[in-house]
Amino acid sequence: MNRALERLGALAARRSWIVILAWLVILGGLLGARQAFGGEYVNDYTVSGSDSATGLDVLNSTFPQQGGYAGQIVFHATNGTVSAQQAAVNQATSNVAKLPDVIRATSPFASSNSGTVSKDGTIAYTGVAWNVNPSSLDSAYLDKLNNAVAPARNAGLRIAYGGGAGQIGQTDHDLTSEVIGLSCALLLLLFMFGSLVAAAIPLVTAIFSVLAGLSLLGVLASAITFPTTAPTIATLLGLGVAVDYGLFLVARHREQLDTGMDVVASATHAEGTSGAAIVVAGGTVVVSILGLYVSGVAFVGSLGLAAAIVVAITMLAALTLVPAFMGVAGENVRALTDRVRARRAGLTARKQAEQSAAVTQEQHEDSAFARWGRRVSERPWPWAVGSVAVLVVLAIPLFSITLGQPDNGTNPTSESNRQAYDLLSQGFGVGVNGPLAVVVKLPKQSSSDTQSLLSTMQKNVSATANVASVTPTQVNSAGTTAVFNVIPGTRPQAKETESLVNQLRDEVLPKSHVTSYVTGTTAATVDFSERITSRIAWLIVVVVAIAFLLLTAAFRSVVVAAKAAILNLLSIGAAYGVIVAIFQWGWGASLIGLHTTLPIPAYVPMLVFAIVFGLSMDYEVFLLSRVREAWVATRDPRRSVAIGIGGTARVITTAAAIMVVVFASFVLNTDPTVKMLAIGMAFAVLIDASLVRMILVPSVMALLGEHAWWMPGWLEPLVPNLQLEGSAPVAAAPPASPPKAAL
Repeated sequence: MNRALERLGALAARRSWIVILAWLVILGGLLGARQAFGGEYVNDYTVSGSDSATGLDVLNSTFPQQGGYAGQIVFHATNGTVSAQQAAVNQATSNVAKLPDVIRATSPFASSNSGTVSKDGTIAYTGVAWNVNPSSLDSAYLDKLNNAVAPARNAGLRIAYGGGAGQIGQTDHDLTSEVIGLSCALLLLLFMFGSLVAAAIPLVTAIFSVLAGLSLLGVLASAITFPTTAPTIATLLGLGVAVDYGLFLVARHREQLDTGMDVVASATHAEGTSGAAIVVAGGTVVVSILGLYVSGVAFVGSLGLAAAIVVAITMLAALTLVPAFMGVAGENVRALTDRVRARRAGLTARKQAEQSAAVTQEQHEDSAFARWGRRVSERPWPWAVGSVAVLVVLAIPLFSITLGQPDNGTNPTSESNRQAYDLLSQGFGVGVNGPLAVVVKLPKQSSSDTQSLLSTMQKNVSATANVASVTPTQVNSAGTTAVFNVIPGTRPQAKETESLVNQLRDEVLPKSHVTSYVTGTTAATVDFSERITSRIAWLIVVVVAIAFLLLTAAFRSVVVAAKAAILNLLSIGAAYGVIVAIFQWGWGASLIGLHTTLPIPAYVPMLVFAIVFGLSMDYEVFLLSRVREAWVATRDPRRSVAIGIGGTARVITTAAAIMVVVFASFVLNTDPTVKMLAIGMAFAVLIDASLVRMILVPSVMALLGEHAWWMPGWLEPLVPNLQLEGSAPVAAAPPASPPKAAL
């Protein structure tokens, strides 16, 4: 692998403009394809084979007039009553019923509706059903919907869209977070490199790769269903890893230039060392994220696929575009102060570099970070125990985690679906925001027996605790399927509502002579959460096992691989604890724009685990690849740790700081789930780069000593040797011969 990467790096550095032009063509082509053939992002929480999914299939196939994807249009009279504007409401509802993809929409005042006008007459709503997921409908359709309800709005009524209707034409993506994250990253890179050129290379590469990845994602969205949050999460992760991968390559390249190495030779060697680490680290991230398919839920798996696509493209860009930019930049990636000093001294850049070449290794060993590493190594037990204690304390809130799906009541009050939620809660009770649909497959029997069966079922359901009301039963024309709605007494995200769904299925609805299902959006989210919760343990096992195998191959040590897995589990547990404390307990929630507590969406712990475990491996690989280089050269375990930390800690710290600010910038997103992921991942990286990499790793490596690099003899020939330390370093170019005296 190293030789192939070195050849790739040399080619990119020598043929810089060809590589850059190729990336411009690729990016332009993908942007054009996205514009011409791109699909829409859709939230689909359906769990194949679940009770809710099967019930919806039965309803759509045998009683399509009552099937489809539901939403509400809420009418609010700020003065007087809605009834006073009944004609306008009827006209608006009639207009909505004629829109494309609408299955049904009936006026709140229709004889077939009951309980859709509040007791004080100020609030009314109509249920609307679409034959497509409303979140797949674009802003042009939203304009049509707004025009359809214009008669009611012109009559002075306030209009709000609830449920699926509130998802029409909505997008989670804006540039604010990206601009803030990249601006902070630029400042950190400038601080580290002291060169605008060196700082720009990782950022420009990140922009190229993430734009290309998102464009490809948009094209694939025409064939694959990706959630609406997929591009946001892919951007969040892609920007972080893209800047970090570029940083690691440029830092290695700059260090080698400072020792007098030729530009192309340096790019070649950086590709064979840091590039190999990028392949292993990025591969671990991709595999970890694709492990989300273990959930058995298409929604979660496609989130992982979206992020994996963007990460894979950032890896490709790092391995091709970064060395191309390094070739174009030449010596300008070196610090401006060094270049100015050389010019004043009358030295060429190479001559100045040759003078400092002999002390680079000593600088690594004597740096502040190396001294810190030796300090920790000298007393490893107190440092290790103290760090683990901090991680355990941070993880304590995890033990009170409540998994569920936040409802629209947690959205910002500026959003239409939150306004609809509040109005419906005010006029009809919170349960109206999450009705349950009971679908009944009727047996072949007389109409009187069918009526008696349905009457008994409704009576039993009405008598169940936490049921606020039950709507009249609707039967299809063939007499094979019936449906009625159950309005819970609690909000959709409440645990009591989840318990009601399970109670209806397990205890209340009959099991013999008739088949029934509890479906609807709320029931679907219950099935969604339960399926994911049952698969989290499998995800952890699969991801840890794959990462263990990759690290064993990378470092030729089962001990290092096992240590990495254990420490990463500790840091992820601490990140989970922070998420629970902020979002579920409400500690500091108002500081990030949340004014209510909420349950943790079941897929968030799964997504955070897959992403953070992969990212943690990034720092593990980049740190320990340097430690292993030093170990191979010195065979001194403590010295190799000091050299490794001295050579990488500044880069890793900067990389972690960049990733933290990039992730944290997405807290500005209005989606509470995106906020949750941003906070969780930012804290996880912060914890990993500080407590784990700077304290736990050196202390544990010191305790293990030379045993850290142990590999069973029988396993040695079975594991491929990735050689992250690369081939033999390229020698610095010899000094140029002095010019001959003129004759």
